[in-house]
Amino acid sequence: MERNYILAVQKRENLYRAYINKAQMTLQENGGKHTAEECQYLQRAAELQSEMADMTIGEDRKHHLREKEVTSAKILTALREIDPAKALEYEKGKTGAAKSGDGAGGPKTAVDSDKEKLDAMAKGWYKEAPNHSFKDVSGMAELKSKLADCVTNSNCEKLLDFLKIPRLNTYFFVGPPGCGKTYIIEAFANELVNMKEKDYKFLSLVGSDIISRYVGDAEKIVTRLFEEAENCAPCIVFIDEIDGVCRNRSQKSMPEYAASITTSFLTGYNRIKNSGKAIIFIGATNYPQRVDSAMLDRAEVIRVPLPDTEARANAFRMQFDSVVTLEEGLDYDYMASLTKDYNYRDIDRVTSIIKKDIFTQVMEAATTQEDAIVLLQSGGFKLKKADFDKAMAEFKPSSKKDIMDAIDKWERNLSNDSYLIDDDE
Repeated sequence: MERNYILAVQKRENLYRAYINKAQMTLQENGGKHTAEECQYLQRAAELQSEMADMTIGEDRKHHLREKEVTSAKILTALREIDPAKALEYEKGKTGAAKSGDGAGGPKTAVDSDKEKLDAMAKGWYKEAPNHSFKDVSGMAELKSKLADCVTNSNCEKLLDFLKIPRLNTYFFVGPPGCGKTYIIEAFANELVNMKEKDYKFLSLVGSDIISRYVGDAEKIVTRLFEEAENCAPCIVFIDEIDGVCRNRSQKSMPEYAASITTSFLTGYNRIKNSGKAIIFIGATNYPQRVDSAMLDRAEVIRVPLPDTEARANAFRMQFDSVVTLEEGLDYDYMASLTKDYNYRDIDRVTSIIKKDIFTQVMEAATTQEDAIVLLQSGGFKLKKADFDKAMAEFKPSSKKDIMDAIDKWERNLSNDSYLIDDDE
């Protein structure tokens, strides 16, 4: 019995040192800047010291409590740099724990505190219907058609039940950054939430919002999310950066806590699958190779490409149409023809550069701001093709080759029933 006890403490001590070392390495790798990942390692280390304090007595217990306080102080220092609001929440939580016996209502337990935090967090998941719909999405005709069919089919519950078609629809959106994944998902949510016959709710969150919480809390948040989805159905649940909360358990050197979050995630997903409720679950990621294969087996994978010619032309139209007149020989199709392989962020950046140039030129041509606006509205000032070409010649779009190659490789492996494992993660 005593030997087992010693081994249990030693195991936790070794894990503690491993997490502290990982935290230090993460800090060094980020040039001395604190990150959420470092906080996760430190939080797990603090929890291990707490566990060891509960297992020991006397001086050993005091030692573990001191180490826990030292680690907690490191967490607070890091949080103050990366997220002051969370630092205040963390500090308040520690102070509140010390005063948990105050008040006429009796002592406040850790369970009560957790429930209050989860209740407050869950309220933030509920979003109003996004302002844009399918008609605002340019290009992606095939994808819009698929999602529109899903909207239509959601009204045919009796036939779905007769055919024993599951109510849960699961989509997994894959594509490089800035390709419009979130935009079309929000348009899809708009269509569903605004259906008069139904009362769809829209729950939306980012994976990093879950994993940036203190280690140990993530599993509780994931469990609560799926409980919330089941209870509020019909609903859409959208998790962006899903690779953060459903990480590929085949990855080498995967932290124990991350595997635990993935397991909790899949357990929660199975819960809504078995509930028979009308739920549409959507995940999105730039890094599908980082997602656990068990989740991929449960979803319809949708590859979202970079914006096509029509989409790029419309993106430029939205930027310039109500702002400036184009000179003859310059149109949006021409702009689209020069921006192959651009994503929406590239277009935003290059149009921002062009607009700053317009600002300089129109202010030189006008006496006041009001006069400058009149020039733009009247067409007295026009965007010249030469100015657009100059901006394009100087602009360097973001590099996408590595991420596109990784997605292509993942997709090839997926079609061969073999999942790509990124050992570097």
